[in-house]
Amino acid sequence: MKEKGSKIDIDNFRDVAIGSATYELTQRFGRAGGEFLIGLHGIDHETGQKFDRSLLQVSQGKINPDFSEQNIKQQAGFSAEIRSVNKRNAEAIINRTNSKTFRSEDFPGYGKNHNVVDLIEVVDSDVITSQTKFVTNQDELLKKIACGDGGKNDMSRYLEVDKLEVPTEQVESMKLKCQEQAKILTVQSENLKAEGKLDLAQKKIKQAQNYQKLEQKISDSGLTTEEAIYARLYPRWETAKEITQTSHRAGLEGAKFGVVIGGAISAVTNIIAVTSGDKEFSDALLDTGKGTLISGVMGYTTGASGTAIKTYMSQSTSIVTRNLAKTNLPAQIISMTLATGKSIRQYAMGEITESELFEEIGCCATGAISTSMFTVIGQMAIPIPVFGGVIGGMVGYALTNTFYQSFFEVLRSRDISSERRKLIEMQCAAAKLIAQEYEQKIKFLFSARIKELEGLSLSVFRVLDDPIISSDEFCFEINRFADNLGTKLSINSMSDLEKVMLSDEPLVI
Repeated sequence: MKEKGSKIDIDNFRDVAIGSATYELTQRFGRAGGEFLIGLHGIDHETGQKFDRSLLQVSQGKINPDFSEQNIKQQAGFSAEIRSVNKRNAEAIINRTNSKTFRSEDFPGYGKNHNVVDLIEVVDSDVITSQTKFVTNQDELLKKIACGDGGKNDMSRYLEVDKLEVPTEQVESMKLKCQEQAKILTVQSENLKAEGKLDLAQKKIKQAQNYQKLEQKISDSGLTTEEAIYARLYPRWETAKEITQTSHRAGLEGAKFGVVIGGAISAVTNIIAVTSGDKEFSDALLDTGKGTLISGVMGYTTGASGTAIKTYMSQSTSIVTRNLAKTNLPAQIISMTLATGKSIRQYAMGEITESELFEEIGCCATGAISTSMFTVIGQMAIPIPVFGGVIGGMVGYALTNTFYQSFFEVLRSRDISSERRKLIEMQCAAAKLIAQEYEQKIKFLFSARIKELEGLSLSVFRVLDDPIISSDEFCFEINRFADNLGTKLSINSMSDLEKVMLSDEPLVI
Protein backbone atom coordinates (compact mmCIF):
# COMPACT_ATOMS: atom_id res chain seq x y z
CA MET A 1 0.00 0.00 0.00
CA LYS A 2 1.28 3.45 -0.92
CA GLU A 3 1.33 6.08 1.79
CA LYS A 4 0.32 9.65 1.13
CA GLY A 5 3.17 12.05 0.81
CA SER A 6 5.33 9.31 -0.70
CA LYS A 7 7.95 9.88 -3.36
CA ILE A 8 5.55 9.18 -6.22
CA ASP A 9 3.19 11.97 -5.01
CA ILE A 10 6.11 14.40 -4.86
CA ASP A 11 7.22 13.31 -8.33
CA ASN A 12 3.72 13.82 -9.72
CA PHE A 13 3.51 17.24 -8.07
CA ARG A 14 6.89 18.16 -9.58
CA ASP A 15 5.86 16.96 -13.05
CA VAL A 16 2.61 18.95 -12.95
CA ALA A 17 4.48 22.04 -11.76
CA ILE A 18 6.89 21.76 -14.69
CA GLY A 19 4.00 21.14 -17.09
CA SER A 20 2.22 24.26 -15.83
CA ALA A 21 5.40 26.33 -16.10
CA THR A 22 5.81 25.36 -19.75
CA TYR A 23 2.29 26.51 -20.73
CA GLU A 24 3.40 29.78 -22.33
CA LEU A 25 6.44 28.04 -23.82
CA THR A 26 4.52 25.25 -25.55
CA GLN A 27 1.85 27.69 -26.72
CA ARG A 28 4.44 29.99 -28.30
CA PHE A 29 6.65 27.33 -29.86
CA GLY A 30 3.59 25.30 -30.85
CA ARG A 31 2.20 28.27 -32.79
CA ALA A 32 5.62 28.65 -34.39
CA GLY A 33 5.63 24.99 -35.42
CA GLY A 34 2.15 25.44 -36.84
CA GLU A 35 3.56 27.88 -39.41
CA PHE A 36 5.28 24.96 -41.16
CA LEU A 37 2.01 23.01 -41.39
CA ILE A 38 0.42 26.13 -42.87
CA GLY A 39 3.13 26.17 -45.54
CA LEU A 40 2.70 22.46 -46.21
CA HIS A 41 -1.08 22.57 -46.76
CA GLY A 42 -1.56 26.20 -47.81
CA ILE A 43 -4.25 26.93 -45.21
CA ASP A 44 -4.29 28.31 -41.68
CA HIS A 45 -6.99 26.27 -39.93
CA GLU A 46 -6.99 28.63 -36.93
CA THR A 47 -7.98 31.67 -39.03
CA GLY A 48 -9.42 29.92 -42.10
CA GLN A 49 -7.09 31.86 -44.42
CA LYS A 50 -6.12 30.09 -47.66
CA PHE A 51 -2.84 30.86 -49.42
CA ASP A 52 -1.92 31.00 -53.09
CA ARG A 53 0.51 28.07 -53.00
CA SER A 54 1.49 25.25 -50.68
CA LEU A 55 4.51 22.96 -50.59
CA LEU A 56 2.28 20.04 -51.53
CA GLN A 57 0.96 21.90 -54.58
CA VAL A 58 4.46 22.84 -55.73
CA SER A 59 5.64 19.22 -55.29
CA GLN A 60 2.95 18.13 -57.75
CA GLY A 61 4.21 20.44 -60.51
CA LYS A 62 4.66 18.92 -63.96
CA ILE A 63 8.14 17.76 -64.95
CA ASN A 64 9.38 17.51 -68.56
CA PRO A 65 11.56 14.36 -68.73
CA ASP A 66 13.98 16.17 -71.05
CA PHE A 67 14.42 19.08 -68.63
CA SER A 68 13.69 17.44 -65.27
CA GLU A 69 16.64 19.00 -63.40
CA GLN A 70 15.87 22.47 -64.73
CA ASN A 71 12.14 22.12 -63.94
CA ILE A 72 12.81 20.96 -60.37
CA LYS A 73 15.18 23.88 -59.72
CA GLN A 74 12.62 26.35 -61.07
CA GLN A 75 9.87 24.89 -58.89
CA ALA A 76 12.26 24.78 -55.94
CA GLY A 77 12.25 28.59 -56.10
CA PHE A 78 8.55 28.58 -55.12
CA SER A 79 9.24 26.06 -52.35
CA ALA A 80 12.03 28.32 -51.10
CA GLU A 81 9.64 31.29 -50.91
CA ILE A 82 7.06 29.31 -48.92
CA ARG A 83 9.60 27.85 -46.50
CA SER A 84 11.29 31.21 -46.07
CA VAL A 85 7.96 32.80 -45.12
CA ASN A 86 7.20 29.99 -42.65
CA LYS A 87 10.66 30.15 -41.03
CA ARG A 88 10.48 33.93 -40.56
CA ASN A 89 6.98 33.90 -39.14
CA ALA A 90 7.96 31.07 -36.80
CA GLU A 91 10.99 33.04 -35.58
CA ALA A 92 8.85 36.15 -35.07
CA ILE A 93 6.46 34.16 -32.88
CA ILE A 94 9.29 32.55 -30.88
CA ASN A 95 11.06 35.89 -30.34
CA ARG A 96 7.77 37.75 -29.68
CA THR A 97 8.52 40.32 -32.39
CA ASN A 98 5.80 42.25 -34.18
CA SER A 99 6.74 41.00 -37.65
CA LYS A 100 4.79 39.12 -40.30
CA THR A 101 6.04 37.92 -43.72
CA PHE A 102 3.92 37.12 -46.78
CA ARG A 103 4.40 35.98 -50.35
CA SER A 104 3.34 38.83 -52.65
CA GLU A 105 0.45 36.69 -53.97
CA ASP A 106 -0.98 36.60 -50.45
CA PHE A 107 -0.63 40.32 -49.78
CA PRO A 108 -3.28 42.85 -50.92
CA GLY A 109 -2.33 45.01 -53.90
CA TYR A 110 0.36 42.85 -55.49
CA GLY A 111 -1.66 40.27 -57.40
CA LYS A 112 -0.47 37.08 -59.03
CA ASN A 113 3.19 36.64 -60.08
CA HIS A 114 4.39 40.18 -59.37
CA ASN A 115 7.35 40.94 -61.65
CA VAL A 116 9.45 42.63 -58.95
CA VAL A 117 8.40 41.58 -55.43
CA ASP A 118 8.30 38.00 -54.14
CA LEU A 119 8.19 38.49 -50.36
CA ILE A 120 6.82 41.24 -48.13
CA GLU A 121 7.75 41.66 -44.48
CA VAL A 122 5.60 43.97 -42.37
CA VAL A 123 7.26 45.21 -39.17
CA ASP A 124 4.89 47.52 -37.29
CA SER A 125 4.09 50.08 -40.01
CA ASP A 126 7.21 49.44 -42.11
CA VAL A 127 7.05 47.30 -45.28
CA ILE A 128 10.21 45.54 -46.53
CA THR A 129 10.11 44.03 -50.03
CA SER A 130 12.29 41.19 -51.32
CA GLN A 131 13.03 39.36 -54.55
CA THR A 132 14.09 35.72 -54.16
CA LYS A 133 16.53 34.19 -56.65
CA PHE A 134 17.76 30.59 -56.56
CA VAL A 135 19.96 30.30 -59.66
CA THR A 136 23.14 28.45 -60.61
CA ASN A 137 24.80 31.17 -62.69
CA GLN A 138 25.35 33.91 -60.11
CA ASP A 139 27.53 36.13 -62.34
CA GLU A 140 24.92 36.19 -65.09
CA LEU A 141 22.16 37.15 -62.64
CA LEU A 142 24.17 40.02 -61.14
CA LYS A 143 25.11 41.31 -64.60
CA LYS A 144 21.49 41.32 -65.78
CA ILE A 145 20.48 43.36 -62.72
CA ALA A 146 23.40 45.81 -62.53
CA CYS A 147 24.05 46.24 -66.27
CA GLY A 148 20.53 45.92 -67.69
CA ASP A 149 20.23 47.69 -71.04
CA GLY A 150 16.45 47.59 -71.37
CA GLY A 151 16.55 44.47 -73.53
CA LYS A 152 14.87 41.08 -73.12
CA ASN A 153 17.20 39.97 -70.32
CA ASP A 154 17.13 43.25 -68.40
CA MET A 155 16.53 42.62 -64.68
CA SER A 156 17.42 46.09 -63.40
CA ARG A 157 13.89 46.33 -61.96
CA TYR A 158 15.10 44.19 -59.05
CA LEU A 159 17.11 47.18 -57.82
CA GLU A 160 13.76 48.60 -56.66
CA VAL A 161 13.33 46.04 -53.87
CA ASP A 162 14.84 46.36 -50.41
CA LYS A 163 16.47 42.93 -50.52
CA LEU A 164 17.71 40.43 -53.08
CA GLU A 165 17.47 37.11 -51.25
CA VAL A 166 19.71 34.27 -52.40
CA PRO A 167 20.71 30.80 -51.10
CA THR A 168 22.77 30.82 -47.91
CA GLU A 169 25.87 29.38 -49.59
CA GLN A 170 25.86 32.08 -52.30
CA VAL A 171 25.63 35.20 -50.14
CA GLU A 172 29.33 35.84 -49.55
CA SER A 173 30.48 34.95 -53.08
CA MET A 174 27.83 37.20 -54.65
CA LYS A 175 28.74 40.11 -52.40
CA LEU A 176 32.41 39.62 -53.27
CA LYS A 177 31.55 39.52 -56.99
CA CYS A 178 29.68 42.84 -56.65
CA GLN A 179 32.71 44.44 -54.99
CA GLU A 180 35.07 43.18 -57.70
CA GLN A 181 32.83 44.32 -60.56
CA ALA A 182 32.29 47.73 -58.98
CA LYS A 183 36.08 48.25 -58.78
CA ILE A 184 36.64 47.06 -62.38
CA LEU A 185 33.90 49.30 -63.77
CA THR A 186 35.17 52.30 -61.79
CA VAL A 187 38.67 51.87 -63.29
CA GLN A 188 37.17 51.48 -66.77
CA SER A 189 35.16 54.67 -66.25
CA GLU A 190 38.29 56.61 -65.28
CA ASN A 191 40.13 55.32 -68.36
CA LEU A 192 37.22 56.26 -70.65
CA LYS A 193 37.12 59.75 -69.16
CA ALA A 194 40.80 60.15 -69.93
CA GLU A 195 40.07 59.15 -73.53
CA GLY A 196 37.29 61.71 -73.73
CA LYS A 197 34.52 59.11 -74.04
CA LEU A 198 32.34 60.76 -71.42
CA ASP A 199 29.01 59.09 -72.29
CA LEU A 200 30.50 55.61 -72.09
CA ALA A 201 32.36 56.58 -68.89
CA GLN A 202 29.09 57.73 -67.32
CA LYS A 203 27.45 54.41 -68.26
CA LYS A 204 30.27 52.44 -66.62
CA ILE A 205 30.14 54.46 -63.40
CA LYS A 206 26.37 53.97 -63.26
CA GLN A 207 26.86 50.21 -63.54
CA ALA A 208 29.52 50.34 -60.81
CA GLN A 209 27.03 52.14 -58.55
CA ASN A 210 24.41 49.49 -59.34
CA TYR A 211 26.81 46.76 -58.25
CA GLN A 212 27.45 48.67 -55.03
CA LYS A 213 23.69 48.97 -54.39
CA LEU A 214 23.25 45.32 -55.19
CA GLU A 215 25.90 44.30 -52.70
CA GLN A 216 23.92 46.04 -49.95
CA LYS A 217 20.67 44.39 -51.03
CA ILE A 218 21.97 40.81 -51.21
CA SER A 219 20.59 38.91 -48.19
CA ASP A 220 20.43 35.38 -46.88
CA SER A 221 17.12 33.71 -47.69
CA GLY A 222 17.61 31.37 -44.75
CA LEU A 223 17.78 28.30 -47.01
CA THR A 224 20.47 26.59 -49.05
CA THR A 225 19.87 25.47 -52.63
CA GLU A 226 19.81 21.88 -51.43
CA GLU A 227 17.17 22.64 -48.79
CA ALA A 228 14.99 24.36 -51.39
CA ILE A 229 15.22 21.35 -53.72
CA TYR A 230 14.45 18.96 -50.84
CA ALA A 231 11.39 21.05 -49.95
CA ARG A 232 10.20 20.60 -53.54
CA LEU A 233 10.89 16.84 -53.62
CA TYR A 234 10.04 15.85 -50.02
CA PRO A 235 7.69 18.49 -48.58
CA ARG A 236 6.26 16.33 -45.79
CA TRP A 237 9.67 15.17 -44.59
CA GLU A 238 11.10 18.70 -44.62
CA THR A 239 8.06 20.00 -42.72
CA ALA A 240 8.43 17.28 -40.09
CA LYS A 241 12.11 18.16 -39.77
CA GLU A 242 11.32 21.84 -39.15
CA ILE A 243 8.70 20.94 -36.53
CA THR A 244 11.19 18.59 -34.84
CA GLN A 245 13.83 21.33 -34.71
CA THR A 246 11.31 23.80 -33.28
CA SER A 247 10.22 21.25 -30.67
CA HIS A 248 13.87 20.60 -29.77
CA ARG A 249 14.39 24.34 -29.15
CA ALA A 250 11.30 24.37 -26.94
CA GLY A 251 12.66 21.35 -25.10
CA LEU A 252 15.93 23.14 -24.32
CA GLU A 253 13.96 26.09 -22.91
CA GLY A 254 11.73 23.70 -20.98
CA ALA A 255 14.79 22.01 -19.48
CA LYS A 256 15.72 25.33 -17.87
CA PHE A 257 12.28 25.56 -16.24
CA GLY A 258 12.60 21.95 -15.13
CA VAL A 259 15.96 22.53 -13.47
CA VAL A 260 14.75 25.62 -11.61
CA ILE A 261 11.35 24.30 -10.49
CA GLY A 262 12.23 20.64 -9.97
CA GLY A 263 15.53 21.56 -8.37
CA ALA A 264 13.75 23.83 -5.90
CA ILE A 265 11.18 21.14 -5.02
CA SER A 266 13.91 18.53 -4.62
CA ALA A 267 16.02 20.86 -2.47
CA VAL A 268 13.13 21.73 -0.14
CA THR A 269 12.08 18.07 0.16
CA ASN A 270 15.60 16.95 1.04
CA ILE A 271 16.18 19.82 3.49
CA ILE A 272 13.04 18.73 5.35
CA ALA A 273 14.28 15.13 5.30
CA VAL A 274 17.65 16.16 6.77
CA THR A 275 16.03 18.38 9.40
CA SER A 276 13.67 15.61 10.50
CA GLY A 277 16.55 13.12 10.67
CA ASP A 278 15.27 10.88 7.85
CA LYS A 279 18.37 11.47 5.69
CA GLU A 280 22.04 12.15 6.03
CA PHE A 281 23.26 15.44 4.54
CA SER A 282 25.44 13.68 1.94
CA ASP A 283 22.52 11.50 0.79
CA ALA A 284 20.25 14.55 0.61
CA LEU A 285 22.83 16.41 -1.48
CA LEU A 286 23.09 13.47 -3.88
CA ASP A 287 19.31 13.12 -4.13
CA THR A 288 18.92 16.84 -4.77
CA GLY A 289 21.37 16.65 -7.67
CA LYS A 290 19.63 13.57 -9.04
CA GLY A 291 16.21 15.22 -8.67
CA THR A 292 17.42 18.35 -10.43
CA LEU A 293 18.79 16.28 -13.32
CA ILE A 294 15.53 14.30 -13.64
CA SER A 295 13.59 17.58 -13.57
CA GLY A 296 15.71 18.96 -16.39
CA VAL A 297 14.95 15.88 -18.48
CA MET A 298 11.26 16.20 -17.58
CA GLY A 299 11.33 19.88 -18.58
CA TYR A 300 12.90 19.01 -21.94
CA THR A 301 10.41 16.19 -22.56
CA THR A 302 7.43 18.36 -21.63
CA GLY A 303 8.62 21.33 -23.69
CA ALA A 304 9.53 19.32 -26.78
CA SER A 305 6.62 16.87 -26.77
CA GLY A 306 4.11 19.51 -25.66
CA THR A 307 5.22 21.76 -28.53
CA ALA A 308 4.88 18.97 -31.09
CA ILE A 309 1.42 18.05 -29.79
CA LYS A 310 0.34 21.71 -29.74
CA THR A 311 1.66 22.17 -33.30
CA TYR A 312 -0.48 19.42 -34.78
CA MET A 313 -3.52 20.11 -32.59
CA SER A 314 -3.54 23.84 -33.47
CA GLN A 315 -3.70 23.09 -37.20
CA SER A 316 -6.22 20.27 -36.93
CA THR A 317 -9.35 20.38 -39.10
CA SER A 318 -11.37 19.70 -35.91
CA ILE A 319 -12.58 22.80 -34.03
CA VAL A 320 -12.66 20.84 -30.76
CA THR A 321 -9.03 19.77 -31.17
CA ARG A 322 -7.96 23.34 -32.01
CA ASN A 323 -9.73 24.65 -28.89
CA LEU A 324 -8.04 22.01 -26.73
CA ALA A 325 -4.70 23.14 -28.17
CA LYS A 326 -5.26 26.56 -26.54
CA THR A 327 -5.31 24.94 -23.08
CA ASN A 328 -2.34 23.43 -21.29
CA LEU A 329 -3.44 19.92 -22.26
CA PRO A 330 -0.54 19.39 -24.75
CA ALA A 331 2.03 19.86 -21.97
CA GLN A 332 0.02 18.06 -19.28
CA ILE A 333 -0.42 14.98 -21.50
CA ILE A 334 3.24 14.22 -20.82
CA SER A 335 3.04 14.47 -17.03
CA MET A 336 -0.26 12.53 -17.08
CA THR A 337 1.35 9.74 -19.14
CA LEU A 338 4.39 9.54 -16.85
CA ALA A 339 2.24 9.48 -13.70
CA THR A 340 -0.01 6.77 -15.15
CA GLY A 341 3.05 4.73 -16.13
CA LYS A 342 4.38 4.91 -12.57
CA SER A 343 1.05 3.69 -11.18
CA ILE A 344 0.89 0.76 -13.61
CA ARG A 345 4.47 -0.18 -12.74
CA GLN A 346 3.64 -0.13 -9.02
CA TYR A 347 0.58 -2.31 -9.61
CA ALA A 348 2.64 -4.83 -11.59
CA MET A 349 5.14 -5.02 -8.72
CA GLY A 350 2.37 -5.59 -6.16
CA GLU A 351 2.91 -2.28 -4.34
CA ILE A 352 -0.68 -1.07 -4.84
CA THR A 353 -4.02 -2.83 -5.24
CA GLU A 354 -6.23 -2.89 -8.34
CA SER A 355 -8.66 -0.35 -6.85
CA GLU A 356 -5.75 1.99 -6.04
CA LEU A 357 -4.51 1.62 -9.61
CA PHE A 358 -7.85 2.74 -11.07
CA GLU A 359 -8.04 5.53 -8.50
CA GLU A 360 -4.66 6.94 -9.50
CA ILE A 361 -5.30 6.61 -13.25
CA GLY A 362 -8.63 8.42 -12.87
CA CYS A 363 -6.99 11.08 -10.73
CA CYS A 364 -4.29 11.63 -13.37
CA ALA A 365 -6.86 12.05 -16.14
CA THR A 366 -9.14 14.45 -14.27
CA GLY A 367 -6.10 16.26 -12.88
CA ALA A 368 -4.72 16.91 -16.36
CA ILE A 369 -8.04 18.32 -17.60
CA SER A 370 -8.55 20.51 -14.53
CA THR A 371 -4.96 21.70 -14.56
CA SER A 372 -5.25 22.68 -18.23
CA MET A 373 -8.33 24.81 -17.52
CA PHE A 374 -6.92 26.47 -14.43
CA THR A 375 -3.58 27.13 -16.13
CA VAL A 376 -5.33 29.22 -18.79
CA ILE A 377 -7.36 31.03 -16.12
CA GLY A 378 -4.21 31.64 -14.07
CA GLN A 379 -2.39 33.04 -17.09
CA MET A 380 -5.34 35.38 -17.78
CA ALA A 381 -5.57 36.50 -14.15
CA ILE A 382 -1.80 36.94 -13.75
CA PRO A 383 -0.51 38.05 -17.19
CA ILE A 384 3.12 37.33 -16.36
CA PRO A 385 4.69 34.65 -18.61
CA VAL A 386 5.11 31.32 -16.75
CA PHE A 387 4.12 32.65 -13.31
CA GLY A 388 0.38 32.92 -14.03
CA GLY A 389 0.33 29.49 -15.64
CA VAL A 390 2.12 27.89 -12.68
CA ILE A 391 -0.27 29.41 -10.12
CA GLY A 392 -3.36 28.43 -12.12
CA GLY A 393 -2.05 24.93 -12.76
CA MET A 394 -1.24 24.35 -9.10
CA VAL A 395 -4.69 25.54 -8.01
CA GLY A 396 -6.36 23.22 -10.52
CA TYR A 397 -4.22 20.27 -9.50
CA ALA A 398 -4.75 20.82 -5.78
CA LEU A 399 -8.53 21.24 -6.06
CA THR A 400 -9.00 18.21 -8.29
CA ASN A 401 -6.92 15.92 -6.11
CA THR A 402 -8.55 17.14 -2.90
CA PHE A 403 -12.07 16.36 -4.11
CA TYR A 404 -11.10 13.14 -5.83
CA GLN A 405 -9.13 11.76 -2.88
CA SER A 406 -11.88 12.74 -0.42
CA PHE A 407 -14.45 10.90 -2.53
CA PHE A 408 -12.42 7.69 -2.55
CA GLU A 409 -11.48 8.01 1.12
CA VAL A 410 -15.15 7.74 2.08
CA LEU A 411 -16.05 4.92 -0.31
CA ARG A 412 -12.90 2.98 0.54
CA SER A 413 -14.01 2.39 4.09
CA ARG A 414 -15.31 -1.16 4.65
CA ASP A 415 -16.71 -0.38 8.08
CA ILE A 416 -19.64 1.79 7.04
CA SER A 417 -23.08 0.20 6.87
CA SER A 418 -24.97 -0.32 3.61
CA GLU A 419 -27.49 2.39 4.61
CA ARG A 420 -24.67 4.80 5.40
CA ARG A 421 -22.94 3.93 2.10
CA LYS A 422 -26.14 4.63 0.14
CA LEU A 423 -26.50 7.97 1.89
CA ILE A 424 -22.89 8.89 1.13
CA GLU A 425 -23.34 7.87 -2.53
CA MET A 426 -26.45 10.08 -2.74
CA GLN A 427 -24.52 12.95 -1.20
CA CYS A 428 -21.66 12.42 -3.64
CA ALA A 429 -24.12 12.40 -6.57
CA ALA A 430 -25.71 15.61 -5.30
CA ALA A 431 -22.30 17.20 -4.84
CA LYS A 432 -21.41 16.22 -8.39
CA LEU A 433 -24.57 17.89 -9.75
CA ILE A 434 -23.81 21.04 -7.76
CA ALA A 435 -20.25 21.05 -9.04
CA GLN A 436 -21.47 20.69 -12.62
CA GLU A 437 -23.93 23.55 -12.13
CA TYR A 438 -21.17 25.66 -10.59
CA GLU A 439 -18.90 24.85 -13.54
CA GLN A 440 -21.56 26.04 -16.01
CA LYS A 441 -22.00 29.28 -14.05
CA ILE A 442 -18.26 29.87 -14.04
CA LYS A 443 -18.10 29.26 -17.78
CA PHE A 444 -21.00 31.64 -18.35
CA LEU A 445 -19.42 34.34 -16.19
CA PHE A 446 -16.10 34.05 -17.97
CA SER A 447 -17.77 34.06 -21.38
CA ALA A 448 -19.93 37.09 -20.56
CA ARG A 449 -17.00 38.93 -18.98
CA ILE A 450 -14.74 38.32 -21.98
CA LYS A 451 -17.43 39.51 -24.40
CA GLU A 452 -18.03 42.60 -22.28
CA LEU A 453 -14.32 43.42 -22.19
CA GLU A 454 -14.05 42.89 -25.95
CA GLY A 455 -16.91 45.35 -26.50
CA LEU A 456 -15.38 47.92 -24.17
CA SER A 457 -11.96 47.49 -25.79
CA LEU A 458 -13.43 48.13 -29.25
CA SER A 459 -15.15 51.27 -27.91
CA VAL A 460 -11.89 52.55 -26.45
CA PHE A 461 -9.97 51.94 -29.68
CA ARG A 462 -12.70 53.70 -31.67
CA VAL A 463 -12.32 56.67 -29.34
CA LEU A 464 -8.54 56.68 -29.76
CA ASP A 465 -8.89 56.55 -33.56
CA ASP A 466 -11.57 59.27 -33.74
CA PRO A 467 -9.87 62.58 -34.68
CA ILE A 468 -12.97 64.75 -34.00
CA ILE A 469 -14.12 63.36 -30.64
CA SER A 470 -14.58 65.93 -27.88
CA SER A 471 -12.38 65.87 -24.80
CA ASP A 472 -15.33 65.15 -22.47
CA GLU A 473 -16.48 62.22 -24.62
CA PHE A 474 -12.92 60.90 -24.59
CA CYS A 475 -12.78 61.11 -20.78
CA PHE A 476 -16.17 59.41 -20.46
CA GLU A 477 -15.17 56.40 -22.58
CA ILE A 478 -11.80 55.99 -20.86
CA ASN A 479 -13.42 56.21 -17.42
CA ARG A 480 -16.13 53.71 -18.38
CA PHE A 481 -13.43 51.25 -19.41
CA ALA A 482 -11.47 51.86 -16.18
CA ASP A 483 -14.60 51.46 -14.01
CA ASN A 484 -15.31 48.10 -15.60
CA LEU A 485 -11.80 46.95 -14.68
CA GLY A 486 -12.35 48.03 -11.08
CA THR A 487 -10.33 51.25 -11.25
CA LYS A 488 -11.61 54.76 -10.58
CA LEU A 489 -9.80 57.55 -12.41
CA SER A 490 -9.62 60.96 -10.77
CA ILE A 491 -10.16 62.93 -14.01
CA ASN A 492 -13.68 62.66 -15.47
CA SER A 493 -13.81 65.70 -17.74
CA MET A 494 -11.75 68.45 -19.28
CA SER A 495 -12.72 70.80 -16.45
CA ASP A 496 -11.34 68.30 -13.90
CA LEU A 497 -8.05 68.21 -15.79
CA GLU A 498 -7.87 72.01 -15.90
CA LYS A 499 -8.44 72.23 -12.13
CA VAL A 500 -5.69 69.72 -11.46
CA MET A 501 -3.27 71.45 -13.86
CA LEU A 502 -3.90 74.83 -12.20
CA SER A 503 -3.55 73.34 -8.73
CA ASP A 504 -0.28 73.09 -6.82
CA GLU A 505 -1.13 69.51 -5.87
CA PRO A 506 0.68 66.68 -7.72
CA LEU A 507 -1.17 65.13 -10.67
CA VAL A 508 -2.66 61.76 -9.74
CA ILE A 509 -4.58 59.89 -12.42
